[in-house]
Amino acid sequence: MKRPFIKFLVVITAISVLPFFPSLGFSEEEPTSSVWSLWLGGHYTGYEDFYKKVGEFDRGEKEAMPEVSLSYSGYKGDQSWDFFGHYYDPKRIFFDLSGRSKDILSGKVSYRSSYRQRATDLLENLMAREATNQAADTAGGKMFTYEHENPDADFGYTRHELKTDFKVKVPGSANLILKAFHRSILEKGDDQKVVSMHCSSCHMVSKCAEVDRRTHTVSAGAEADVGPVFFSYMGSYRTFKSEAPTSVAFYDTAEHPVKGTMRDEFGTRTVFNGEEVPFGQIPETEKMAHTLKIKTDIGKNGNILGSFSNSQAKNKSAGLKIKSNSGSLKYVVSPSQKTKIVALASLALIESDEAQIDLPLWRDGLTGGGQDFDWTRYSNLTRTVAKGSAKFIYQPNRKYRVFLSAGYEGTERDDYPYFEAKEKTTKLKASVGGRYRPNSKFLGRVKYSFQSTDDPFSPYEQMFEKAGKGVLEKLPDNGTYYYFQRDDLRYGSVTNQPSSLHGVELNLNFRPNYKASLSAGLKASRGTNNDTDSLDFERTQLQPQVSVNLAPTLKWNLFGSLAYMYGKSNGLAAVAMMDG
Repeated sequence: MKRPFIKFLVVITAISVLPFFPSLGFSEEEPTSSVWSLWLGGHYTGYEDFYKKVGEFDRGEKEAMPEVSLSYSGYKGDQSWDFFGHYYDPKRIFFDLSGRSKDILSGKVSYRSSYRQRATDLLENLMAREATNQAADTAGGKMFTYEHENPDADFGYTRHELKTDFKVKVPGSANLILKAFHRSILEKGDDQKVVSMHCSSCHMVSKCAEVDRRTHTVSAGAEADVGPVFFSYMGSYRTFKSEAPTSVAFYDTAEHPVKGTMRDEFGTRTVFNGEEVPFGQIPETEKMAHTLKIKTDIGKNGNILGSFSNSQAKNKSAGLKIKSNSGSLKYVVSPSQKTKIVALASLALIESDEAQIDLPLWRDGLTGGGQDFDWTRYSNLTRTVAKGSAKFIYQPNRKYRVFLSAGYEGTERDDYPYFEAKEKTTKLKASVGGRYRPNSKFLGRVKYSFQSTDDPFSPYEQMFEKAGKGVLEKLPDNGTYYYFQRDDLRYGSVTNQPSSLHGVELNLNFRPNYKASLSAGLKASRGTNNDTDSLDFERTQLQPQVSVNLAPTLKWNLFGSLAYMYGKSNGLAAVAMMDG
């Protein structure tokens, strides 16, 4: 209890003198205005059942804790300063400080900390042994076992986020503004990592791994309003690195899972065998991005906005890159006072490096062995994405507004499901809706949407395995079938992406007077996909909500809300069995 209380006193002392700091920047000869408030309180957190999963992002110290917040606003002429801070517990602190000098310089600094507690996977469901008889009542075959090196560990890490934002208007140029941003995210603590041994031992090991991840982003740019053209540019550079030591695990010696023999046979089938191996390594990455935007008027009632982005992300640990170039156009025009047309078009080209996977020869030196399983991993992220849409809005008077929209999205994956396959997913979208506001007390909105998808993304021919008897052939000079041969038996493409999707949204707002308001809404959708060879997919979702706000007096404000979400879908259940 001592450490939180000491931190609480430090925060109280610091924020108590904060209101006096602005007086140092404001001249006593000129009048100033400032308002500040200090809130003191406390909270208590209790834990029940499996709280680590439910409260993954809402951890509190299991005891009574003091709590404090402070807000301050001050100004003098064209200069102003605002501050807000909140101390919840030692791992959840927030403050936001911003200031402005005339219309030339403005800045903002904010800090937020939070804690993520990681529920420990107890691995207790990973305990089984193969039966030796058909009745499955006599164990004695292969075993599936687990091991916890830190059974009482309390995994979790603290996240610190610091952001700065500065803007300055160039003196002598009323339309040129320079911008600079910074963001740092630091995560420190520990997490659980599970090592999966090769199938000869079927052994899972839980380890404690240190977390020390650091992300830094800096951005700079400018915007200018030159006559009929608005121009802006922003460049950013981001780095990510883990400073935590690399986790190491000893991989079991490969041998017959029951007899403990045949080490030469089983050892030549595995990549790691009886040795310490680093695992769960986090790559060091960096990303550079550039964004250019231009906006100009076209005619008396139209304008067009164009943007172009270029980015390159690099995995420095593996020497891999992802390059992206994208552009978009937005055209808005009002043919008349009652109508508006909004048209959008965009194109993105993404290219991800392929990775060369180098593996040792399989069963090298043994009869029927020596197969080379080296392969090239082509990324399904390499793709071309084209989008286009148009929306027509008609508003005859202030009470009514209706709209109609249609859109297209095409995604072509260059190397999925195999090299130069050029698989394409096409989406056609349409929606219609309206808005009705007969008076200031009532507002209603309704929308219906439909989306048709041709060939949605799915794993390719990998879901199931047909019987291999009479299909597979034994290896030359070897009378045994092996697991890798069973890849030829795989089939089945299943997806949870609908090919047909209908959606409805309804929102009603009622405000009889300034003391009360009521809002209600409903979102509903129905998606189906009957195009796959192994599953007729269906998904239904309903989400009603209602909220009430009451203000009987100027001092009291009562509010409440209720939301419910219902979801139902079908899928496939797979039962894990020993020996495949």
